[in-house]
Amino acid sequence: MAPEDDGSCPAGYPVKAKLRSGVYHLEGMAAYARTRPDRCYPSAEAAEAGGFRRALR
Repeated sequence: MAPEDDGSCPAGYPVKAKLRSGVYHLEGMAAYARTRPDRCYPSAEAAEAGGFRRALR
């Protein structure tokens, strides 16, 4: 799902993914608040199925 115009993810899609880095961020991770996602997912499993890997921090 595409992010909102303000860079946040829509309700029900809290996982933020960045195309350039190929990583996704979960709520509570170090860079979550400042990450402007290219895509949003409902779960970590969905992001991984989309080809992303979990951020290290």
